[in-house]
Amino acid sequence: MEQNLPFDVDALLVFGKVVECRSLSKAATLLGMPKSTVSRKLSRLESDLGIKLLRKNTHQLTVTDLGEKIYDHGVKILAEANGVRALVEGSKQEPQGELRVAMPAFVGIDYASRVGATFLHRYPHSRLDIRLVDDMVHPVNDGFDVAFGTGPLQDSTLIARKVFSLELFLCASSDFVQQLADPITVPPQLDTLPFIDFGFCGGSRKLTVTKQKRRYELSPPVRARANNFQVCKQYILEGLGVGAMPNQIICTDELRDGSIVPVLPGWNLERLDVHMIYPFQLSFSTLISAFYDTAREIIIENSART
Repeated sequence: MEQNLPFDVDALLVFGKVVECRSLSKAATLLGMPKSTVSRKLSRLESDLGIKLLRKNTHQLTVTDLGEKIYDHGVKILAEANGVRALVEGSKQEPQGELRVAMPAFVGIDYASRVGATFLHRYPHSRLDIRLVDDMVHPVNDGFDVAFGTGPLQDSTLIARKVFSLELFLCASSDFVQQLADPITVPPQLDTLPFIDFGFCGGSRKLTVTKQKRRYELSPPVRARANNFQVCKQYILEGLGVGAMPNQIICTDELRDGSIVPVLPGWNLERLDVHMIYPFQLSFSTLISAFYDTAREIIIENSART
């Protein structure tokens, strides 16, 4: 293992927080160090690397193209460092205390309850408060320690760790497919069929399917919309239309017994990344780290079952 790094890793992490805050002063406050120290560490990092990371003027601070790429690596290093710290702390003390968690309704009751039950069995000194919510919440402003969400992170004081990616696929009930006059072989056919829409990413969004270099934007008539995959699955099972579902969470048994069948296999939908979001101040919480590991474990088990 190489030990003589050409730069200070701590300075790299400071640089990452400056990028997120777009301000030396805000970054210094969050890091609990003087602004002069932040500035000195950044200058030393640029000197060690021999490149310019930031552009500063009286009105704004921007990141160079190469600086953006280095920031991406810094985020990964921070996540690994937090993991090491949590591992060490976890070996010293069992996670305990109460954890308040907000999960979007679309992940479903089955997944949320399996994660919660596994976590509580594994850590008997912990207490857990899980709420299934309809809209994206802020883990601090809305009174939670942890919130699960999709999309880009909007607050530089928060940390997002990806828990899983939902691999969505188009599907319908076997009865629905059998009753069609013609088999579904190309995407434009879906534009005339009733569609069951998962409505938690915005009702106006359109689904795009890809196959190698080919792309097609679907515009099917929405027959029903729900912000919970279990509700959508029931609509699909009842033969009410075609839908997009994740097999990791909810469709394992139905795919196995053939009551739900893929539509347009080979055409792929954009995956949906789900992150666990929490305040920067709780980066080293063993309780949060333990819950993250449990949430990851359950989704991996679901994928294996599929």
